[in-house]
Amino acid sequence: MSAESIARPSQTRRPTDDTSRGTTIGQRLLASPEGYLTGFIVLVWIFLSIRSDVFLTERNIGVLLSQVALIAITGFGMTLLMIAREVDLSVGSMQAFVGVLAMQSLNRWPYLLVGIAVAILLGVIVGLINSGLTLKLGITSFIVTLAMMQILRGAAYTSTSAAVQNDHKLSSFKRVFNGAIIEDPVRIPWPVAIMAFFFVLFSLIVAKTTFGRSLYALGSNPEAAALSGIHVWRLKTICFVITSALAGLSAFMLIARMNSGQNNAGFGFELQVIGAVLLGGASLAGGKGTILGTFLATLLLGSLNNGITLMGYNPNWQWAVTGIIILIAVLLDSVRRRVTQES
Repeated sequence: MSAESIARPSQTRRPTDDTSRGTTIGQRLLASPEGYLTGFIVLVWIFLSIRSDVFLTERNIGVLLSQVALIAITGFGMTLLMIAREVDLSVGSMQAFVGVLAMQSLNRWPYLLVGIAVAILLGVIVGLINSGLTLKLGITSFIVTLAMMQILRGAAYTSTSAAVQNDHKLSSFKRVFNGAIIEDPVRIPWPVAIMAFFFVLFSLIVAKTTFGRSLYALGSNPEAAALSGIHVWRLKTICFVITSALAGLSAFMLIARMNSGQNNAGFGFELQVIGAVLLGGASLAGGKGTILGTFLATLLLGSLNNGITLMGYNPNWQWAVTGIIILIAVLLDSVRRRVTQES
């Protein structure tokens, strides 16, 4: 049995008449996470554009997308991991741990590539540890990464008693978050360009490669995937490493945004990432999820938080909104699984 045969379930005959085809496309659009997320985003953007004259300005959209980029970039890796039936709760603490060490490294060796390399390398190391403990010792990734979350947070606090300030004064460092790859005719900030790059890259990998097909096969039925010749351990290890490496990159972008490495950064970041991935159509049971769905869910969450700020509400409501969205995402996941089992 091949990986493709596992990943592609048998399909029923499609209707041949135009009316039936149109109905089917409409039903799929409404039923798919991408479809209803797009609808929600349109409604939210219309509402916020009416309530605030600032919302649809080029500057605010640039700020919104730059803020969304930090969650989305990590979320793309988390999507792969959750498709493979695993999860990583340590990505929030990595914002602090990686950020502090990357800033310390930059202060000692003032070269931008040094800071980026340190951030990504630390992510790779954490990903390999998470993978090794999960797969070699047979401990669930929830427990392993929960412990890693505490370890990294403690390491961040012990490595510095206060925020690590920017002593290197590299002009290129500030441009990582605040600069733009294009200024005219439309300003495209670097975080948005980086997010777009990874969006295209992982969308193609998931949809067009053997790796992507094997990933869905693994998440849908691990036993059958292993019997078909898929290297389960290697595939999951790659997903763990990609997730942590992207979390490390987003941590570096965060310190460029704040111009300092803070040991209290990233609280709740893992919930935002996991909530966005679930809302985007992924399942805790594995085998489901898309890069587009994760991006749209992240954009929806970011738009709601941006709107709360623009309308002058207490910014602490952002925590409540995130919690509600996560609850909705889990409920939707439960309903989808129940409907799938019944069908």
